[in-house]
Amino acid sequence: MISSASEIQDSAEKSRKFRNIVGILASEAVRSNDPWYLEEAIKTAELVTDDPSKAYVEIIRAMAKIGMNRIDEETLKEGVRITGRIDNNLDLSVALHELVVAFAKIGIDRKDEKLFSYSLDLSEKIPLNTYRSSAFRNIARLLAPANPKRALELLGSAIELIEKSKDAEPVFLASAFCDIASLLSLLNDGRSYGFIKRAITLADGIADEFEKSAVLLKIVETERAIGTKQKDEGLLKEAVVLSGRISKEYYKTLAVDAVKVRDS
Repeated sequence: MISSASEIQDSAEKSRKFRNIVGILASEAVRSNDPWYLEEAIKTAELVTDDPSKAYVEIIRAMAKIGMNRIDEETLKEGVRITGRIDNNLDLSVALHELVVAFAKIGIDRKDEKLFSYSLDLSEKIPLNTYRSSAFRNIARLLAPANPKRALELLGSAIELIEKSKDAEPVFLASAFCDIASLLSLLNDGRSYGFIKRAITLADGIADEFEKSAVLLKIVETERAIGTKQKDEGLLKEAVVLSGRISKEYYKTLAVDAVKVRDS
């Protein structure tokens, strides 16, 4: 693949081809658990001239998954070093988010407070509040079974960060509110209902029907899950009503199926 890409004359097309190869190698590294593919992906990323940061994000995602699967701190630390090659806040936020959650999971599984604290310190380097909030939510979900009090503290930090992200896309915010609602319900915190209502309000203001349908599906799934857990018939009925407001067939079918799961 690499030799074939090298023969491409157009520099932009050649760069895109190399970036695609990086993605293939990174995926194969996760599938096979073979470090050779990661090494080749890193070498190939050095050939990407057009937006190389995207290539490094693919590599770091793979490193995060492999690090968690193999409980391999060194692979994760190498991922942290590679983040130095990323040149924009969005890609850096995505990459660090993956690594933070991976470090936290190993720390929680091992009951290694030092490693867990490192994951929280690393989260401070995530440039965008939306991704730092997402990292805290993911860590809170990992903590919830064994340490609900600490999980709720982290979720509180996640909520503070998302409240500072008013300029984020409504689709992203609505999804975040659903995620927060699910976690609050998991932790038996009644504030979950307020975040569902905020997600619905955001959905009402989305003009694009595909985006609105995707958000409404997320809300329906969240209401069904929380309603089932809390035995809240009102919330379950509202999920059915909202599923009827989804206009795009693909999302409507998924919503109907989600509602049927509860009834079956």
